[in-house]
Amino acid sequence: MAYLPRDERRVAIVDATLRVIRRDGFGAVSARAVAQELGGSPGLIHQHFPSVQELVATAWRGYVSENLAEFSGAMLHREVDPLAEFFANHLDPSQGAELWIWADAWAHALRSPEFAAVFAETLSQLTGALCDAAPEVTEVGAERAVLLGVALAGAQRIAPERYGVERLAAIIAESSPGVVSG
Repeated sequence: MAYLPRDERRVAIVDATLRVIRRDGFGAVSARAVAQELGGSPGLIHQHFPSVQELVATAWRGYVSENLAEFSGAMLHREVDPLAEFFANHLDPSQGAELWIWADAWAHALRSPEFAAVFAETLSQLTGALCDAAPEVTEVGAERAVLLGVALAGAQRIAPERYGVERLAAIIAESSPGVVSG
């Protein structure tokens, strides 16, 4: 691997970690897997991150930050119902892989106490973004939408034949009236 300054190397390591997560899930992340994705050695990963858990947390925070920026950008440039925008990926079959990352993150949080705190923190950030975009939605309502979104992403992955777009649209409409026409 070519020489990169320290900060750029960390970014490259985090990007490689996200590629591993996208392709194989959180459970596949190891120093060896990330190094292989990067074209380097596991020692390189350990030089930049004290643990794989810290690397996963950093990658997840970056991923969520990008998601929040996209959501905020959509709210600035369009007259869109924030709840409809929030659930739009659930109703777009091409977004299944992105939804899967959220469901897998939840599963990883159940297995990893270190990651659980990070995951809970990012759910709170998402709830806050939804509240900011939709002042008429209470914090509890926004949190319900966030938790429903993650749960539906998991259900869609586990039983796609049961939780197809039509079924998800019906569940979302029942849970968040006015979001989709059912």
